[in-house]
Amino acid sequence: MKRIGIGLALLLGGCAGLESPDPASPYYAYSSGWMVQLNRPLTIPPDAATVRLQYGRIVPRNSVQEHDPFCVVELDTVRPGPQTLQPGRFDVWRVTRSVNPIAVARSSPYIRTGLVLDDGNPTFLYFITEFRLRDAAQPDLRSMTCAWNQMAPGNQGLMRHLTLGEIQSALGDWMTLIPPKERI
Repeated sequence: MKRIGIGLALLLGGCAGLESPDPASPYYAYSSGWMVQLNRPLTIPPDAATVRLQYGRIVPRNSVQEHDPFCVVELDTVRPGPQTLQPGRFDVWRVTRSVNPIAVARSSPYIRTGLVLDDGNPTFLYFITEFRLRDAAQPDLRSMTCAWNQMAPGNQGLMRHLTLGEIQSALGDWMTLIPPKERI
């Protein structure tokens, strides 16, 4: 019984070591007190609750280059008309990271005959950083989620979360992440 307890402690201790105090690290441990600054009005299209930012530009939903960093700003409600998020500072009340595999069904007739090798791995593997946002003046604001597809060609050897710099690059001058010490 004692050996199981020691093994469990070592296993859990190994997982805790992935957090880093270095903002340039993909394992950066976000502390409390972060804010997001929206620098100009951001319009969410009609019949949607999200808008995508990549390479510092607004990108249509079907034009995101998923092998590069992108961010999705999300509101709580879909509306028939456009919705505009007004400039300001938003509290980041929680930051979470996750990995989301998505397997896309292949419809090729060659798979059944064995002419195409399918290793069974997911087609997409997103490393996601979600910033839950809050602004009393804009209660429909929900979150900003930043991600990239690690199964895209050229990314498969990386298998990591985005760095703070990569996230800021996706946002461009639309939005700025503000660390706790720079809020004053």
